[in-house]
Amino acid sequence: MLLMVGFVYMKHEAWASFSKFSYRYKDKSAVANIGGLDKLFKWGEFGIVLGGDFYVWLGYDVGPIQLDPIYADYYVWFGGFRELKYATLYLLLEHPCFHYIDRLDTLPLYWNAFRLLYRRRDFAVSVGQYLHSDRFKFLAMGTDWGTDLQIFRRFRFKKASGPFAETNVFLALSRNYRKLYARWELLVGWEFRNENGDLTVGLGYRPYDRTGIVRDVEGVLYLKLQMRGH
Repeated sequence: MLLMVGFVYMKHEAWASFSKFSYRYKDKSAVANIGGLDKLFKWGEFGIVLGGDFYVWLGYDVGPIQLDPIYADYYVWFGGFRELKYATLYLLLEHPCFHYIDRLDTLPLYWNAFRLLYRRRDFAVSVGQYLHSDRFKFLAMGTDWGTDLQIFRRFRFKKASGPFAETNVFLALSRNYRKLYARWELLVGWEFRNENGDLTVGLGYRPYDRTGIVRDVEGVLYLKLQMRGH
């Protein structure tokens, strides 16, 4: 029994954010996000991980209804990891899906992918291969993505609290590898930092956002409050 308890690792990290757009972009005024990863078991450098990332897109503010939820994105991950000296390498089965909130007359969009992820505190790069099948429709519906590349990088000018800059890049090739979808996001602001995590306040902008899905918000300035911890 004590040997089994020793395998329970339960090391986790979590994050949350809220972004308010500078003006109403089509049908979206803000977006909220919460997510996390739990390393459940570990044997030497290897282990099992479970996680999720959840977004709620908030629509027009009408009368007494403020920050009205309209869309939701869900990402669920399960797989394995290997701890390296300064980073962690993950191999994940990823299930993203998109839903309209409180609308039963619309079908959700869903798809599945295998994802290889290299992750440090201020840098992450991953490659996803989406699972499409003409026979098994439940594998993927609503996206043309075949393979994607995602890159996150945060730059700071002090080891402690201070100014920071952050960039997020998303690139996806279509199923037939003839079309490119992309998103580029920039964020600058101030970071409050310690050994357990960080809190940032920043001004963000997406100069290019053409992913082929309703969540695109190109050309919109936004104010973002974000927390990360472990």
